[in-house]
Amino acid sequence: MFHLISPNLNIDFLGKSKPFVWLSTAAAIASVVSLWTPGLNYGIDFTGGAEVQIKVPADWDISKVRSELTAGGVKDPNVVQIGQPTDHEFLVKVQAAPDKLNQVSADVSKALGAKLDAKQFEIMRNDVVGPAAGASLRYTAFLSIFYSLIAIVIYITFRFDFRYAPGVLRALLVDVVLTLGVWVLLRREFNLTVLASILTIAGYSCNDTIVIYDRIRDYTKAHPDWDLAKAINRSINLNLGRTVLTTACTLFVVVSMYVLGGPVLEDFALPLLIGFSVSVPSTIFVANPMILYMEERRLAKARAIAMGTSGSRKTARA
Repeated sequence: MFHLISPNLNIDFLGKSKPFVWLSTAAAIASVVSLWTPGLNYGIDFTGGAEVQIKVPADWDISKVRSELTAGGVKDPNVVQIGQPTDHEFLVKVQAAPDKLNQVSADVSKALGAKLDAKQFEIMRNDVVGPAAGASLRYTAFLSIFYSLIAIVIYITFRFDFRYAPGVLRALLVDVVLTLGVWVLLRREFNLTVLASILTIAGYSCNDTIVIYDRIRDYTKAHPDWDLAKAINRSINLNLGRTVLTTACTLFVVVSMYVLGGPVLEDFALPLLIGFSVSVPSTIFVANPMILYMEERRLAKARAIAMGTSGSRKTARA
């Protein structure tokens, strides 16, 4: 059978995990701080605003639409091409004060009318999201992330053992928080499409971890004389070929979406690219060492209880 990576590979991943654990922890803390200062650049889905769908002449591209709208007095328009390129349709997103939201469509029409005849463009749709609805949606969005993480932890606890759950949770938090931190750094708009990517990252992140956990459980049962560190290292080494192939195939698809999908798929593909790239080292160097840490804590607690019981018996005999 062909093996991309030899099954006899024996790398001490746990011995090399400390720098990655500390580095990922520091990066995660910095990312959490960045969520407050400067904070996510929320789109109109979460802050309120107006979306105007327009149809323009064939020789107008995104940059042309954006520049003409800006010149016509529309402040900071976010322009996205939708549908087929031959449709020449664009979605214009504009943030505005609550009392100005219904005026956005008229402003867009006025800006386009300054350069085009009335028959050369069309206002196809106008949607308004109020600030209260945006704030409620923002709250619900973060609740959805929180509940998805809790559900995954509960699944791991029942599927394996409670000792395995903290490792998955820590790796998931690293993947999600670092992706959000990079998003803040890029100052990209955070919208519902990006939220869908974050939830996808959370699901993908635990995929490889669960496969390794299965191997760890099998080894601990088949070789009760092995210490846990040996079983974890052996499991990671045997699963390394699958990890590389799965990640490479996934990233190939995501990169293709980002490069070929255009602005419509860009906000979905870029967070996936960041999150999937982070998930591999977090699975190997963050999730798995937590199992050993939890086991060492359990054994230390058991020894302390045993010593306390033994001391009580000696006192009773005296």
